Amino acid sequence: MSSTEPIATPTRSGTSAVLAMTTICMLVVGFNTTAVATILPNIKAELDLTPAELQWVMAIYTVASATFISILSRLGDIAGKMGVFLFGIVIFALGSASVLFSENAFLLLVGRCAQGIGGAALFGTSLTVLTAATPEERRGAVIGFWGAVAGLSLSVGPIVGGAFATYLSWRAIFTADLVLLAAAFVIALHAQRRRYVPDTRMPGAKLDKAGAIALVLLLGPLSFALSSGESQGWTSMQTLLPLVVSALAAVLLILTARRSDDPLIELRYFRHRRYVMAGAGMFIAGFALLCFFVFFGVFVQSPDAFGYSAMRAGLAAAPLSAAIFIASFVAPRLLAPYSFHWPIVFAMAAMAVGSFLLSMTSSTASYSEIWWKLVIIGAGLGMCFSLLPRLGMRLLPDEHAGQGSGVISAFLYFGATLGTVVGGVAEAVTTRSGLSEVIAALPQGSMQRADLAHALTHGSPSTVQHLISGLDAGSGTALASALRDLQASAFDSAMLVAAVGATVGLLLALWLLRGPVPPLRDAMRFTQKG
Repeated sequence: MSSTEPIATPTRSGTSAVLAMTTICMLVVGFNTTAVATILPNIKAELDLTPAELQWVMAIYTVASATFISILSRLGDIAGKMGVFLFGIVIFALGSASVLFSENAFLLLVGRCAQGIGGAALFGTSLTVLTAATPEERRGAVIGFWGAVAGLSLSVGPIVGGAFATYLSWRAIFTADLVLLAAAFVIALHAQRRRYVPDTRMPGAKLDKAGAIALVLLLGPLSFALSSGESQGWTSMQTLLPLVVSALAAVLLILTARRSDDPLIELRYFRHRRYVMAGAGMFIAGFALLCFFVFFGVFVQSPDAFGYSAMRAGLAAAPLSAAIFIASFVAPRLLAPYSFHWPIVFAMAAMAVGSFLLSMTSSTASYSEIWWKLVIIGAGLGMCFSLLPRLGMRLLPDEHAGQGSGVISAFLYFGATLGTVVGGVAEAVTTRSGLSEVIAALPQGSMQRADLAHALTHGSPSTVQHLISGLDAGSGTALASALRDLQASAFDSAMLVAAVGATVGLLLALWLLRGPVPPLRDAMRFTQKG
């Protein structure tokens, strides 16, 4: 399309088609982000994975997504949003097929990496594709629905994973990927032929290759270090060297952005307080979401806690999932004409309060005591997922919409990565401290003492339970009670971390969103000379 050709006017039928294809893809990307965590034991058993290989089943997906999402989003601005979106569907499908037919760790990890790259293309362009295809007066409701589906897909992942693992096979998840992606691909081809998505490519623009290289060297090593720091040691060379590389790359990225007339990431937009809040808020929402799901699933499935199956653990999170969807769908419709200041403040407060209440969960708690706390957290998350992207995107010109969508999505992925890491560190520290006390309390002179001490540190839950059953009634009951207390304390530590993160978000919202509502495209003023 030439620069003089008129841009098509968005229509209701076009918006519906684009909404369908983007929400289908968000379902696939979302539940592949969280469902795999539920089926890790099944994958490990069938493919005989080592602990390091098992860790990278999750890590390589988020590392690839975080590394490439901004680059592919920017490429959408330059080469065409629909082209990058279709590329994302194809690459994600190839990755799902590789995982589906994998018989060893190599094919599994290659597939997960491809899924991460495809997910980056889809997540990074879907919002900007949808925005371009939607009339301005309908964007609040439509983007709210997109945000609701994106948030819901992340939250129902454990339910989907648990259901497939329990009733079919863990591979069924990736079969479902292929079916859904095929449907989205057909709709996308139709939308492209009918030109439902206006072409807002920048004539003559080129990808900032130096910035892209700097971004890969920044995000790739940083993601690797954050994902493997706990297992490799935070002071080991395997962790410190990637952190040094990423720090140097950050300096390089800033220098290239300042010297380029068309940088990969326009850093000057970060002078706008509300754009900063959109990115920081999504980071905190991702932090809280993954911090909750990873450790809630571990907690409720532990024999020392609720002892739920994978399926029942997924269903236990249903109140949070329902609250996310309802809040995401309702909030934009009710709040579209108003400032997002107080709604976002309320959302951060809800996440903080709900997480703090969960951090007081005792070893004797029942599900009836915690489900309503999940509703509070879900309401806050749902409002964040629907309002924060809109908050940031309305400040940018259409030609930089892909860049803005990529940046906001990258914040979400990094928040999720860091939430898992920091929550894991808090849980690990609590567990190590508690285990030393539990081991010290083991019956002196017991034949099982050495075996129990080893199993508590290195063994599986079933091994621990078997050894406890061999103790005398009094010792077994006391040890089981101590382990329940330890499991609850570890979960409480992770939830306290989530509460602190959300509290930081609350303070940022109070500070950054003060003042009158700025006009559309307001961030452009920071890039204008004179």
